[in-house]
Amino acid sequence: MKYVAILLLLGFALGCNVVDPVSISGSVEKISPAAFANATVTILHEEGYTVETVDPIAGVVTTGWRHESSYASQTFFDVSRRTRISVVMDFFTHEINVQMTKQKRSGDDPWRNNGLSDADRDRLRLILVRIQERIRLIAQREGVVATKRSIW
Repeated sequence: MKYVAILLLLGFALGCNVVDPVSISGSVEKISPAAFANATVTILHEEGYTVETVDPIAGVVTTGWRHESSYASQTFFDVSRRTRISVVMDFFTHEINVQMTKQKRSGDDPWRNNGLSDADRDRLRLILVRIQERIRLIAQREGVVATKRSIW
């Protein structure tokens, strides 16, 4: 009976088609919450995402769904794909986490999470690097402005 229950649970878990979103993280310089929000929103906008939620104090920025289906896949195969990005900043450890969720739908079926391809992972890494670079530039600019203010 014990083995039957385990097999049923395993079958249920595999049948749910659950794929965890993939995330990557990296460190950044000490930065203000407003500068984090500015850098993240700018980069996500440049990447073609529409930003839905920005909470600079909590260090969270999320995008809406971006449809990524090709004309051929929608027309001939009736398959749609979409992605969204979440960026979380830990102001205590100065770590930034970028997470992508990808979903796929066939016909009138509901949306289901889908694993990321190597190209998706590369794009996620590029987004992280671009956000880190923008934060670095903002930190340098804030340092220059602070220095000029102290001179006067």
